[in-house]
Amino acid sequence: MIKNKLYLSSLLLMGLLVSGNVSAEERTPEAGNTMQNEQQVEKQAQSDGLEQTAVQQKDNQAQAEIQDKVEQAKAAAKEKNAQIDSALMGGENESGSYYLPDGTEHSDLNKTDSSNETNLFDLELYSLPTVSAANANLPTKSFVDIASYNGNVSVADFQKMKSYGVKGVVVKLTEGTSYQNPYAPTQIANAKAAGLKVSAYHYSWFTSDESARAEANYFAAYANRIGLAKSTVMVNDIEAPGIVNQGNHTNDSASFADQLHRLGYGNVRHYASYGWLSNGLLNGNTLGNKNIWVAAYPYNLSADNYYTAYGAWQWSSLVTFPSVNGTFDVSADYTGIFQADTSEGSNPGTSPVGTDAMYRLYNPNSGEHFYTRDNNEKNNLTQAGWRYEGVAWNAPQNGNPVYRMYNPNAGDHHYTLNTSERDSLKKAGWRYEGISWYSGGGQLLYRLYNPNARTGTHHYTLNTNERDNLTQVGWRYEGVAWYGK
Repeated sequence: MIKNKLYLSSLLLMGLLVSGNVSAEERTPEAGNTMQNEQQVEKQAQSDGLEQTAVQQKDNQAQAEIQDKVEQAKAAAKEKNAQIDSALMGGENESGSYYLPDGTEHSDLNKTDSSNETNLFDLELYSLPTVSAANANLPTKSFVDIASYNGNVSVADFQKMKSYGVKGVVVKLTEGTSYQNPYAPTQIANAKAAGLKVSAYHYSWFTSDESARAEANYFAAYANRIGLAKSTVMVNDIEAPGIVNQGNHTNDSASFADQLHRLGYGNVRHYASYGWLSNGLLNGNTLGNKNIWVAAYPYNLSADNYYTAYGAWQWSSLVTFPSVNGTFDVSADYTGIFQADTSEGSNPGTSPVGTDAMYRLYNPNSGEHFYTRDNNEKNNLTQAGWRYEGVAWNAPQNGNPVYRMYNPNAGDHHYTLNTSERDSLKKAGWRYEGISWYSGGGQLLYRLYNPNARTGTHHYTLNTNERDNLTQVGWRYEGVAWYGK
């Protein structure tokens, strides 16, 4: 029994071993697959880890780029704010420390109640000196500008200003497309009665070509309604803080001027604070620096005239005239466009008996100034794009002839009393166009020459300031050209 049991046990054990061996052999492929799967999982995990690292790196790079853009935007905003602050406040240059108008002083649509607040502009303005026109140590007092806040300035008041050297007044007419100065008709009439040359300005809010032309239409309509001549100097006052960096100020100002030209007003100028020009908000080279009336108020005034590269300089808004109420904006005129001939015996607005008004025009494309007594020629040139700059002087209707010459190669005109010069130019190919006007009287016409220009090489002016300013920037003074009345 024991032997049989041992035998059976052996058989059972062998069976188990055989059974175990078979099962092991049968499971070997599955075990291999499991190992391969584990290896694949491990490789996949490694691959996923690499991809995750790459994704994280990309995310980090993207975040860095975003942060960099944020910092750039912050820097740009800071620079823009600094630019605006500089454009609106002040600084220092050859005139010393100066303050700029805040841009709201001339506005009638941007009035706010600031009775409980004192802003930085107020503090700056209050620190400026109020000066009397009787002070001899001041820049040139060529003209003043006024608005509704000046009220009805009387003829006597304007005559008092005239006694201190003022020869012109620029009156605010309009603002935007909804405001008209109700005092303008009386202010203009009184200024003319006092013998001052009257110009007009519009406080601008335009930020596009379309809005610039709309405001020009509004300005011209009111000027026409109150009887201002088409020869009136029309000024674009661009200084509103609320429009800084909205639109292209230079192009929009050019559109404003172009629209006025289309409406027959060919004598357009632009008023702006020095900050708008020095910070590139307005391009004086594009608009013509001599067409710019710039504002900058030195803290320490003297008899020196600054900013002579421009057409005019507003040097204070706090000038008083003895026995005249209030303070006034006063400017120096470097081209003569804002001032009348107020010499004894003259009658601003009309030519003296026995004389012809000599019209001065400017070609912005060639740089040439042109002079004529022919009203039709003046109007034709204005329609063709020349800028009418007003009456330059009055010429007698007889006297010594002034000859007009034309260079067909350069497109330039030249004027001379000298028959030898006339004949020499004819031999050199210039065309003789006849007697242009006559010379005579006590007013000196100065002749200057620009050695760098091809056209517009000669310039003629009654204005000693204009003569001296051109000489300082490189023109050659050639003496007295002829005489006028």
